[in-house]
Amino acid sequence: MTRRVVAFFACSFLTVSISIPAVAEETGGVVEGIDRDSASLKLTDGTIYRLPTGFDYASVKPGMQVHMLYEPAE
Repeated sequence: MTRRVVAFFACSFLTVSISIPAVAEETGGVVEGIDRDSASLKLTDGTIYRLPTGFDYASVKPGMQVHMLYEPAE
């Protein structure tokens, strides 16, 4: 009986956790510019994204195609 109860709660937890949407979102585009002072990256469509602390600025250059995962601002 105890195993069935534990299995029921495990299945319930997995079902609920699968139905919750992920926090991160995806986007992509071509880099228009990078501003080190404000730690931001601007795409050619005009959207601006804040970069994390410790970002390697040498790895991204204007004109480069990028794919990003980001957390939306609340």
